[in-house]
Amino acid sequence: MNRRFCSYSVWVNRTALALAAGLCVTASPAPAAPPPEFCEVTQLALGALQGQNVTTPIPGFELLLMKDGQVVYHRSFGSWSLNRPANADSATKTISGAVIASLLDSSPQPFSLDTRLSQYLPSFTGDKAAVTVRQAFSHTSGITRGSLTLSNTTITLQQAAATIGSVPIEFAPGSTFAYGGSSMHAAGAAAEIAGGAPWNSLFASRIATPLNLTVTRFVLASPTNPRVAGGCESNSIEFSRMMEMLRRGGLHGTTRVISQASVNAMFTRQSPVGVPIDNTPLPGSSDYGIGVWLDQRDPSGNLVGALAAGARGFCSWIDFDDGMVGCFSTDVSSSGNVLNLVYLFRDAAEREIRNLPCSPADIASDIGLPFTGCYSQITNNGVTEGDYNAFFAGFFNAQPWCDIAADDGTPLPPFGNPIDTPNNGVTEGDYNCFFSRYFDGCGS
Repeated sequence: MNRRFCSYSVWVNRTALALAAGLCVTASPAPAAPPPEFCEVTQLALGALQGQNVTTPIPGFELLLMKDGQVVYHRSFGSWSLNRPANADSATKTISGAVIASLLDSSPQPFSLDTRLSQYLPSFTGDKAAVTVRQAFSHTSGITRGSLTLSNTTITLQQAAATIGSVPIEFAPGSTFAYGGSSMHAAGAAAEIAGGAPWNSLFASRIATPLNLTVTRFVLASPTNPRVAGGCESNSIEFSRMMEMLRRGGLHGTTRVISQASVNAMFTRQSPVGVPIDNTPLPGSSDYGIGVWLDQRDPSGNLVGALAAGARGFCSWIDFDDGMVGCFSTDVSSSGNVLNLVYLFRDAAEREIRNLPCSPADIASDIGLPFTGCYSQITNNGVTEGDYNAFFAGFFNAQPWCDIAADDGTPLPPFGNPIDTPNNGVTEGDYNCFFSRYFDGCGS
């Protein structure tokens, strides 16, 4: 979401001043933005170790942020170490949702969101015969029991599904949102038959291999009975890579992993609007796609954020409107303890990205306070009168925030790259650069 509607309410006499100085005010090439510092994100993370914004202190975790596919923040805190695997628990549902989406694109046997599990699972008869893949992967199948089979290490996924199918259904299919893993487990068994391979092989060939996931794997309950809705371990870099692929509509680099249409299905609400809620870990919410929470919408109802979250604190998210992916990796806390903190991280990262300087002339907040980093803690709507005031408050005193260019007026990085050009601090070059870009606003 581009919100840089830059101010052009510049006084006429200021424009005249620039023109009288013989300055060029024509448009310049679009500049890069400086790297974000995420000071507030770091403050929140350090505070969480001490119990701030959480119910109980979190002893260790890893935090990674990506912007447009590039890692812009990656740190570990407390007892955690970088790239350490964590149990993703229910965040696994999004990985499994990606496997299902891949099968929508191609499978040896017919498979769609409207495929009935009973087509492949003989035990799904009677009131369970109508349960679809769509319902199974959006917590609206009515199947809430059979959880003991999910952790049974002595049986296969097909045997687990047979047991789930033999247990009475609790709600009519499609009638109630009841969060759980049994229905996804059964759908995974149906996917094995439709896909012509064991679940772990489907995951490996369709998701892990094209994304080069070497750490991410199903470790619960067993190789023959993988816990489809909660058995993965991963780390922040690999899980974020998977989420970035989904943010890009199924692309990893130039490789098409999943079709845009199938990714769109994952991020389309599959649970009926207004469906009664039996239970949900996201307070009051039943907004769910295929294996993923659709947790943030704009005032018009358009999706702007999605979330994968696990019971012991592992969380990953996509903020579509800012082109961001994040991952909070831990398994030594709880979802209820970290969820509020995760939203604070997301908000702080969003403000940081949105407030980054957009031009060499964008040197201050809207009220004229020169930038010192920590962009999330100021208000910056691009090149405004605040920048003009800050420049003239500092130029004649040679303040460092006015040193924006080399002596010949070429902007300093990241907005320019002067080569073999001296920079002797605040000079006429900075004056010329500021005014040549000031009247261009953020369009420069």
